[in-house]
Amino acid sequence: MSWSLIESMSEFINSELLKALRPKEATPNLTLTVIPIDGNISFQLWTPNWTPKNRKFTPLEIELIRRDSQRVNRIISKLVWLMGAICIAEDDWNVGDCQPIYDWDTILEFVCREGRCVNPVVTRVHFIPQIIIPIYDKARKQEGIIPPQAWEISPSHWSVIFDDLIPFGNRYELKQAGEWVSVEIWTGKPMRREVRDGRFYVEYHDIYASCRLGRL
Repeated sequence: MSWSLIESMSEFINSELLKALRPKEATPNLTLTVIPIDGNISFQLWTPNWTPKNRKFTPLEIELIRRDSQRVNRIISKLVWLMGAICIAEDDWNVGDCQPIYDWDTILEFVCREGRCVNPVVTRVHFIPQIIIPIYDKARKQEGIIPPQAWEISPSHWSVIFDDLIPFGNRYELKQAGEWVSVEIWTGKPMRREVRDGRFYVEYHDIYASCRLGRL
């Protein structure tokens, strides 16, 4: 057995998968993002530049996302296989402790069902490092006025965002998912502790989506 084969077998994710496909022409509506896997390894992902004025993408850009999606799926599915993913529908913001899903096909079925997607494709992955955050009662506008009601340690995790690649005849159109869904690959359980009584418990939620919508 050659050394190169032994080396490739020892890699959790094949190094050949880490680099995105390169287009032959400019893709002004896409950004090549870099997502860390660990302290030494990262992978590339073509991310659409969604803006209120920009909802259209060139055929080259859509084809690039479509052709590169298989590579991205192989990377994300490997992370899911190792750590599992917590899947949260749009209305399930705080779900307590729940069991992760380790099967990529099951996650895609969840995104199709809850996100109202025809052909879900990963277009954004946000890596959130471990943080300690204060928890306030937003309804009472307590933030910055009194001590928090709880503290939470949120382990590092990846927030996986899907768009919808819809076939139209011999071409595709890229649209945002019909409903927001959360697919989070956690490196550990987010633990929350109440200040008043010291109660300690697990509370899964989508930090990226919560911050985005001002709901955390």
